[in-house]
Amino acid sequence: MIQAVLFDLGDTLWHFPQMPPIEVIRGETVHRISDLLRTWGVEPAGEIFFLGRDIRAAIEKATDDAYWGDLTSPDYTALAGRVAAEKGLSITGAQAEELWRTWNLGGVFLGRQLYPGVAETLRWLKERGYRIGSVTNRGLGGEPFREELRHHGVLHIFEVLSISCEVGYLKPHPRIFEHALEALGVDPADTVMVGDSLRADVAGARALGMTAVWKRNHVSARGDPERDMATSEDGDASQPLMAPDFVVEDLWELTSLPLFAGA
Repeated sequence: MIQAVLFDLGDTLWHFPQMPPIEVIRGETVHRISDLLRTWGVEPAGEIFFLGRDIRAAIEKATDDAYWGDLTSPDYTALAGRVAAEKGLSITGAQAEELWRTWNLGGVFLGRQLYPGVAETLRWLKERGYRIGSVTNRGLGGEPFREELRHHGVLHIFEVLSISCEVGYLKPHPRIFEHALEALGVDPADTVMVGDSLRADVAGARALGMTAVWKRNHVSARGDPERDMATSEDGDASQPLMAPDFVVEDLWELTSLPLFAGA
């Protein structure tokens, strides 16, 4: 009997339909980091001017290596401090944390929006007694992340937020899912995981015995790169490693699945 529903966030509950041009994003990053450096008495000149660019490159590499490696979440604060040190800028741990938070522009600036029907679906589930949580791969947690959920009007709906940078592991590692299950006090067999990634969300959830719902986002399975990731070792795309139990295109379709027929 289903007791809890866990959600991925990016491309499941929210997306970026109107991302600012890359020049605007880069300019804002430079502006914010330059202002921070000047409060430390450092002029953003020479190689230090490119601090934001090089933090991005280091983050992308570390995250990619972890996702296809042992799934241990990178220490992004330490990573920002290391990049600064490579440019001859010696900073404290507290300053590295401030640098990392400053580098993160936030979803509001980037034009993030909830998909249509998300708030209504979450309320529908909550009103019928289902426990709601999120299991998400993110590099920034804490109060800034919670403020973003509050901005979108959904923070109060979640009983648990299992965030990779706080738990220490990226999906599909079992530990990040277990963190949410333990916080809610529910068994995997009584839990549904909803997400857009066949590897991170579907395979990760099913490996623990959860029901997995793939939010396909109107993308054809043919030619879908994540469908290609979830194939057998011999590359046979007709035999996915972990097929989802259900597929939806829009979140409101959850309300008509047989999983919630007794709601």
